[in-house]
Amino acid sequence: MLNKKLLALSITAMLSASAMSQTNHFDIDYADPQGFGVNDTEQFMSPTGETTIGEYRKGLIELATRAVSLQFNFTTQHHLIIDFTAPNGYAALTSGPIFSEVLDGSVTDSFGVMELGRTYPSTLVSALTEVEYIYGEDAKVSFSDKQTSLEANDDEKYPGIVYDAYHEMMHVLGFVTTDCLGTCIPEPVSRDSHVSSFIYYNDAGVIKEFESLSLSQKTDAYLSTDGLRFGGSQASRDAAVNELTSGHQDGYVYMHSTPNENGDVDSQSGGHFSFDVSPAQLMYSSRAATEDIGMAAYLLCDVGWCRGQGKVIEQSVTASVNENASDENEMVIDMSISENINVGVDEFEFTFTTDPDVELISFEDTAELCSSIGGGSYRCNGELGALSTVELRLIVTNSEAYTLKGELKSTGFDVDRNGFNNILDAHFENKQVDVEDSTDGESTDDDSTSDDPTPTTPIVSAPQPQSGGGGSMSYILLPMLLLAVLRRRAGMGISA
Repeated sequence: MLNKKLLALSITAMLSASAMSQTNHFDIDYADPQGFGVNDTEQFMSPTGETTIGEYRKGLIELATRAVSLQFNFTTQHHLIIDFTAPNGYAALTSGPIFSEVLDGSVTDSFGVMELGRTYPSTLVSALTEVEYIYGEDAKVSFSDKQTSLEANDDEKYPGIVYDAYHEMMHVLGFVTTDCLGTCIPEPVSRDSHVSSFIYYNDAGVIKEFESLSLSQKTDAYLSTDGLRFGGSQASRDAAVNELTSGHQDGYVYMHSTPNENGDVDSQSGGHFSFDVSPAQLMYSSRAATEDIGMAAYLLCDVGWCRGQGKVIEQSVTASVNENASDENEMVIDMSISENINVGVDEFEFTFTTDPDVELISFEDTAELCSSIGGGSYRCNGELGALSTVELRLIVTNSEAYTLKGELKSTGFDVDRNGFNNILDAHFENKQVDVEDSTDGESTDDDSTSDDPTPTTPIVSAPQPQSGGGGSMSYILLPMLLLAVLRRRAGMGISA
């Protein structure tokens, strides 16, 4: 949500120095002092073993940024400060991204998205100009220093902090308003922005363009209790009609515009979807625990992340042991790359690495989409039709365990609804393999009646910190605002 104060830009540029092989387009400076936040050394038992609270937090945050990195087409790195200093009552808050006004001749946008006189977030400017923002951090994200956010509820796939980070990353990419209405300090302001041309107001049954309203009328819209609407492209409105069971009017999606307890403009208004929107949305003011970013994908596509060329997609990659095809000598692992909605993907790219400790007998790629890139790794490129699937098969020596890691993304300017579906981090265990007993050196057999490999449920391991470099060039923009985007915890609490 939007802070009531227009803050001055004052952020120190400090980038993470560590690196890892996974894709991550966010350079993160963790700003917590020793013993606090991601530097908390208290021991913690995670699903994958003992670690520290700090390291586990760090890994979960970077799992979210890795998922986002695979959802959008990034051409540069983006820079974040992260700490654990969110005020009481907040699970997480985002200060930023930096907004700038497009001046005549100030930027070169080969996609033709940016308009003169309109303001854009630094992250989107970098995507449209393919020039890295070099004047400081794009945003600062603060989390609550509560251990409960590291525990997943029974009906949630990940701990709460993952969804908190996922939500805040949508704000970083531009799911945010520049409006500061009501009792804004020093005064109310509303400027044409990357998103304002897609916002409408239902004024007593008449749909009006938000940008056509006076400042007082805009304030009325923000106090209208769901009279504010997101009305995107035809594809976005069609998606709203087809999949939302409530919270839209002819495809115009309800935005949060409920007055606060004092009857004034709520600082969350305009930057979140209404709670009337169903199914549940990640971009509620108190986020839902969902890996599908839902209607946020369409908003971010429309404001520029699709560069006027791409579309909203939903790819996934899965792997499983084919027990019927496996035997005592060979383990057969089937991988499926799918497009899960009625939209095709012009070209996907899937890279994966086989287990270096287990012999690969053969790799079946009937569509001939893949090639070896060395080190036991492969890259696959191809087209995915709407609601279609590409199948790949690995045949490996039957062993006690097998680990398979990979990443899936679109090579076009698409926005993928679920970035976690693009991460393959699977570990299979075979309980039937003879293993050497550590006490007497003899072999032992499992007593199970099946002779087939039995996979465990793949466990997602929190990845280690990562950063990557990117070329940078300067460009001239007029810095205007540092927005504080705050997300209040529902009822002073949040589902972990």
